[in-house]
Amino acid sequence: MQKPILVIVILLVFGGFGIYLRGHSISPDRPAEFSLLPMETDKYIGNEQRFDAVTYAVLKADTTTLRMYHDRDTHDIYWLFIAYFSSQKYGSQIHSPLHCVPGGGYRIDYIEPYPIELYDGFKINVRRLMITSPVRKEIMFYWYETRSGALNDEYDLKLDLMKNSIFQTPTDAAICRVTMTLRNGESFEAATEKVVGFIRDFYEPIKTALPFN
Repeated sequence: MQKPILVIVILLVFGGFGIYLRGHSISPDRPAEFSLLPMETDKYIGNEQRFDAVTYAVLKADTTTLRMYHDRDTHDIYWLFIAYFSSQKYGSQIHSPLHCVPGGGYRIDYIEPYPIELYDGFKINVRRLMITSPVRKEIMFYWYETRSGALNDEYDLKLDLMKNSIFQTPTDAAICRVTMTLRNGESFEAATEKVVGFIRDFYEPIKTALPFN
């Protein structure tokens, strides 16, 4: 099949599912409960933060948490943001960081799929980015958590949405994002090791807070 025809077919399929989703929605068993996500551990102490009201109006998530965690030992600061959507219906689907990051005044200098092996040997696939603004450089990891597990690709998220719609299961999903500002002279790989450690520590609590288990 020629590429232009394939693109048209894909657009028609997704467009049809968008119309279908406007009138069909299966409710999840329970909402996301970010109170189950610890604010303080032996290693980290956190506090809740907020974006401006305009950001939340554009985001249209059902519930969110934005937390700043301080590492007691290294004094590094990790920003954890999770937005949960109880139904990816038309008009309230997840916004990709690939669009939001440039819109927030950052430049994406580097992006790649990145596998993270958790302590039990289970792996999740996320995306690793290097982003820069006029005043700082940050490392970002993000992924989509769904009833199928962790996804790191927007097309996979769309396919997961279609699958759940076909089988009449909830189409809820969440975007999870962790960022950290690099210190002067700190390497990308050194920052990666730190953020991977943070994700390992918080992945299971994140899954507990989300209603996918």
